[in-house]
Amino acid sequence: MFIATLCTLHSFYHVSLVFAQDTAVPTLARELVTVKGGYVEKKKLFEELRIRAYVPILLKAAGKGPAWKPGHPNWAETEQRIAEEWRKHYLDYMARMRRIEHDGSYPWMDVVLEREYARVFNADELAALLSFYRSPAGTALLALEKEFLGFYPNDIVRALMRMMTGMDTMSEREQASFRSPENRERREFAAMFETENIMVDECARIGDKYVGDAFPLVHLGALATAADHIDALRRKIDAATLADVRAFLKSDIGRKERAFIVVAMPSVTPSEDDPVRLKEAEAAFYKGLQQLSAQWRELAARSATK
Repeated sequence: MFIATLCTLHSFYHVSLVFAQDTAVPTLARELVTVKGGYVEKKKLFEELRIRAYVPILLKAAGKGPAWKPGHPNWAETEQRIAEEWRKHYLDYMARMRRIEHDGSYPWMDVVLEREYARVFNADELAALLSFYRSPAGTALLALEKEFLGFYPNDIVRALMRMMTGMDTMSEREQASFRSPENRERREFAAMFETENIMVDECARIGDKYVGDAFPLVHLGALATAADHIDALRRKIDAATLADVRAFLKSDIGRKERAFIVVAMPSVTPSEDDPVRLKEAEAAFYKGLQQLSAQWRELAARSATK
């Protein structure tokens, strides 16, 4: 009788503990997204990167023949037209899908990420993540990433456009940084920031058939262009804190979160998505893009006959 009662109590305790952990998960996920912060702004930066990274693809597709390159009589005008009209077209598309607000923000981002964290991580894992990001090392990492995002998106887009169109060259100083062994150290440092991984992956995806196996040069070129800024950040973190950050990133929970966020942040969508509306918005997007592309090709061809 005593054994049976003890087993019943143990089972009840186990079920109660699991229930308590399950109910704690949404709260812990919300706390984590709040402590890390900045995801609405990161989403805005990420979409801006997407917009700018597609400009060289659309620009190259607008003209034909070996003469269609930087220095062509109408290259600059076509580029400007594409940059302006493509941006408007893409943002209109996002608005039709109700992904973006009138002020250009993505207010649903935090709520959706909270949901995804709660779906993928258990209470103990979320508590471990919170413990790190509230620690001196985690606080330092978040502060450095905020500064990193103030300059790096421009540098990686510039590097991608440089490889795809040849319309830009590195300065002597940038070339020296590119060849320097320190560029490898910059690469390892920048890889600490979760958003850097996302931006690099997206640029690789967008530039795939245009850059191909040479994509590592895009990444290294961006690090060389951003060398002064990255080196300034490296000087802001002491060796002990840096070691703590790297230990976390190599841990099981650190690797799990990095893999999660690299997939989740670019791909999550609002919970209330309407499949019918999305299909209509997508059809309108591609139809409009075809019409714009025809106009851009006309502009490029007109310049070729002058």
